[in-house]
Amino acid sequence: MNAMAQAIDSASESAPSPDEIRAALDHMLLSDVFSRSPQLGAFLRFVTEAVLHGKGDRIKAYTIGVEVLRRDTSFDPQVDPIVRVEATRLRRAIERYYAGPGRDDAVVIDLPRGSYVPTFRHREFAEPATSLIGEAESGPKSWSESWSWSKSGSKSGSKSWSKSSWPKRLLQPPMLAVLTAAAAFVAAALASGLYLGRHADTSAAIAAAGDGDAHRSAALSPGNGMPVVLIEPIHVIGAPSPSHPVAAERLRAKIGDAFARFDTINVASALAGATAATAARPAPRSDYVLSGSLEYAGGDAANAWFTLASVAEGKLVWSRTFEQIHPPGGTGLTEDSVVVTLTNSLLQSYGVIRSRDRAHQLASNVGDPRYRCVLEAADSMQKADRQLHNAARACLENLTAHDPSFALGFTFLAMLYNREFQLAYDLRPEDPPLERALRAARQGILLNPESARGYLALMIVQANRRDTAAALEAGRKMVSLNKFDMLALGEYGGRLIMAGQIEQGMAMLREAGAGGAVRPSWHYVYLFIGSTMTGDSAGAVRYAGSIPDGNTPLGLVAQLLAAYEAGKPDDARRAADRLRALDPGWLRNPRQELSRIIPARAIVDRLAKGLVAAGLPDGS
Repeated sequence: MNAMAQAIDSASESAPSPDEIRAALDHMLLSDVFSRSPQLGAFLRFVTEAVLHGKGDRIKAYTIGVEVLRRDTSFDPQVDPIVRVEATRLRRAIERYYAGPGRDDAVVIDLPRGSYVPTFRHREFAEPATSLIGEAESGPKSWSESWSWSKSGSKSGSKSWSKSSWPKRLLQPPMLAVLTAAAAFVAAALASGLYLGRHADTSAAIAAAGDGDAHRSAALSPGNGMPVVLIEPIHVIGAPSPSHPVAAERLRAKIGDAFARFDTINVASALAGATAATAARPAPRSDYVLSGSLEYAGGDAANAWFTLASVAEGKLVWSRTFEQIHPPGGTGLTEDSVVVTLTNSLLQSYGVIRSRDRAHQLASNVGDPRYRCVLEAADSMQKADRQLHNAARACLENLTAHDPSFALGFTFLAMLYNREFQLAYDLRPEDPPLERALRAARQGILLNPESARGYLALMIVQANRRDTAAALEAGRKMVSLNKFDMLALGEYGGRLIMAGQIEQGMAMLREAGAGGAVRPSWHYVYLFIGSTMTGDSAGAVRYAGSIPDGNTPLGLVAQLLAAYEAGKPDDARRAADRLRALDPGWLRNPRQELSRIIPARAIVDRLAKGLVAAGLPDGS
């Protein structure tokens, strides 16, 4: 047996543990290399988790194509080369990562050429030069190991040289001088940005990335990363009488109070009646500026104009006119309804600010990473897209790990884990998604006890855990914290419906839609169920028609039943086909699937009866 074989056989260094591998993976996916390409990150997470869960045999081109790259079940990897193309891109991304931000990572994750099964190894770091010289006579000291994990958890792998195992002849004075000169050249090349043909910005990033956790923390700016809206004093036109019931400062104060209750923005307020001293102060940093004018035209009513300007773009991006505003408690348009319209139009998930930021930041990867994570998570929750979901989850898990004070990150992470329960993603028996969701929701509330969205997440999770009393209590708390959040009010109404309190839930959903808010798709599912249970067939068909195709299993159930009710068997069959492709369990035992999501037995019975009439199995 030669010396190399003996050294391999005598190696005793252990392979990385699953926890070490997951931590290394999280670090990789947070880097600029992977945050700019969520599809590659999802690819790497999928194959890594498959190996760690002992399912390495599932790592096939077909599985990756369907479960990661979202090809349909007819996908043929022999015809469509997408998996091979993405695997090549992934290997290049891994190379860029370990040449830059990951150069000091203790654990290395690699995707060998010719395989989709990743390998994991501890990195063997070089000793200082004096140590190398002092050890030269003793020759090679250690080896690093590259292991792949099989389904059974056993290890196999190959050995690779570490820097400390250089042959002694390389450390003799003549060769050492050459190595020293080469090291000096590399250092100079790095300084000039020419090393291996890389540009100066790349080498600067490599240098900056060497600080590990300190660098990651420094990459996050102070605060919570959400955009800042500056609310300017309302300009007054005309002369109001002292007893006029609509007051500019009161309206502005109400707007500021309402805006401050939303977690996804920060509110700044310009000073009214600035003096010479206050005028010298720097203006608050802002991303958007809300300006308003109030006109007194006689009587008890007033007219108002509001505009929103984007600071980055230097232009107005939204405006709204309100005529004949009446005081609180009056009829028609009141101060309070103006405030609700502003919050609905500007701050909700489909509002102006989020929509513009989503289009800009997710397309160009600019802005604070915490806000981008929230935008990605909100985007993923509008669709049943596993790839988007995995990318958003990885983003939030990384950032909450590196910024444990990121309250909103935990809240959105709870919603994503809850969605894994609803869509049957990642159902790990040792850590069920609803338990992960509950921990994340509670952590978000612990960090921000005044967060209405935190209680929204808690309500949803507790409802799915079948703790209806706790869920509705969280809903009441949520509404008390932010009565202006129509999305949250509608979600509370939906949970009341699912618990069997149909009339009260429908009333809340109607109120939530009265202020001009754009409803999320799943609210139409609640409205469909409520209409079905109250015998409003026309309303049920109408609401089912507003649910996007292929959105969620329950949405497809609504579309299937509505099509059957409307006498459209072809549409019903297409909905059934989409349901089968999304989750075959619904076609085998729909009653069981309904019972998993809906706590009220009467609703389950009514929907299951309709599905049986439409041709699905009873399952009882």
